[in-house]
Amino acid sequence: MPLSNPSPKKSVISELKKLTVSSLSEELLSRHKEAYRFTFSFDSMLKLYLFIKIKGYKTYSKALKYLKDNEGEALDLGFFKDTNDKIVLPNYRTVSDYFNDKFDDKTKKILGNIAKKFYVAEIPQVSKAFNFKKEKRNKIKEVTRLVKNLVYPQIKIKQHHNTEFTTKDLLDVLVHVAYTHDFAHNGAETFLINSNLENAPSSHIMLYHFKKFRKIEDLKEMFKIIFDIIFDFGKKNYNLLKRRQLDIAIDIHDVPYYGEENCEGYVLSKKPDKGTTQFLSFLTCSIVVAGKRFTIDAIPIHQFDEIEELVDQIVKRAKKKINIDKIYLDRGFDKPRVINVLKANHVKFVMPKIRSDTVKAWMDKSEACKSRIIKDFQIGIKENQTTVDLVLVDDEEGIKRAFIINFDIPEQLTHYLYRWYSKRWGIETKYRQLEHDFKAKTTSNNYLIRLFYFLFSTCLFNIWILVNLILSIILTGRISEKPIVTAKLFATILHRVQSDPGG
Repeated sequence: MPLSNPSPKKSVISELKKLTVSSLSEELLSRHKEAYRFTFSFDSMLKLYLFIKIKGYKTYSKALKYLKDNEGEALDLGFFKDTNDKIVLPNYRTVSDYFNDKFDDKTKKILGNIAKKFYVAEIPQVSKAFNFKKEKRNKIKEVTRLVKNLVYPQIKIKQHHNTEFTTKDLLDVLVHVAYTHDFAHNGAETFLINSNLENAPSSHIMLYHFKKFRKIEDLKEMFKIIFDIIFDFGKKNYNLLKRRQLDIAIDIHDVPYYGEENCEGYVLSKKPDKGTTQFLSFLTCSIVVAGKRFTIDAIPIHQFDEIEELVDQIVKRAKKKINIDKIYLDRGFDKPRVINVLKANHVKFVMPKIRSDTVKAWMDKSEACKSRIIKDFQIGIKENQTTVDLVLVDDEEGIKRAFIINFDIPEQLTHYLYRWYSKRWGIETKYRQLEHDFKAKTTSNNYLIRLFYFLFSTCLFNIWILVNLILSIILTGRISEKPIVTAKLFATILHRVQSDPGG
């Protein structure tokens, strides 16, 4: 009898068990007669081929492992046991040679058409995987559209009522320019080609509108509101960011600057790196818990700013958003005034200690100890001083390192400091993603455009985190530490997915 569509209630194996060569095709029957001397029957090899195709195994080795673990199903496919009651299955080379020798293109086409009947028949093992992939694609678009509608309307760009392009049009092109890590001119051209639109904002139109930003404070306030909206949406709707204390990292992110203008005092001179000694610097505060790495705040640093005052601002703002457990800072913050600000805000911190002469002396005294805590260790002099706990502890290679903290920890647990502080390394990964996946290039000396580009890239990163957070809850019921949708795929969908009218 010819093969009918298999019942969705029956397994792939039970359906394949019914098959005989004669029921399928005269051409396959002629092949069957040529294979009578082969160890394994043509029926069994045919069913094996269909089994591999239908189950979606990429390699025979995976199918072989499954059949070894499920001998009953291997017997249903037509294989057999030897005199020692051990299942006999063809090895990889036998399968490869047989399929290439006996199954020419015409035979494989016939078998392919047979396999398709299993796909259209809602067999649970097949349809479940297919539906999940389809559901995932739909959910990615749905969630991205939701977040796009949440954020885009908050970016205010002055435009006349009869303007040719909306703010959404400008931002869609900028998203494309950002994820292709391109300049506005070339990025706008490739956007027009890739989007299949008849018209789109040119680079000149984009920069014309972006130059309408007049005040740094207005731009900072706008993105401050946007960061809050993104973060609060996740916190309110998914109850994910208020259940427990979270660790954060405070860092200074330097963007190389090669222009001649001073950018209104925001160009800072630092040690040479990437061919320049001039940088635009930002103080950032980020959650370091995997799956929740939102940037809570990003503050541009002016050459006359006092870093401890900015740290005070950013810590106070973070405390309003989350319950902070520990703050991780690098050696650049090893200053009495900064430490006093952290202590005044009653937050716990972990920071590697610069090896001053006093620290070196204590390390010499502690050579025989795997760990040692020096309480009330003094840093600075006179009015500019503070006290911390100095912790000296060996790393995995036996090299002694120095940390400063302001909370109690048993000496036998000081090695935990390495594990805790390693959470901060995720921030370096974030900066690389900001640079390569979410940031447009520019040669403009207009600081407001550069500030807008940086804050917009940070905004894109936060949106990406929120989209993945929502998707992981919807699709898996928990927060996934690894992103469900990559940065590139997210950015591609973001500028293509349609927002609501007026969005």
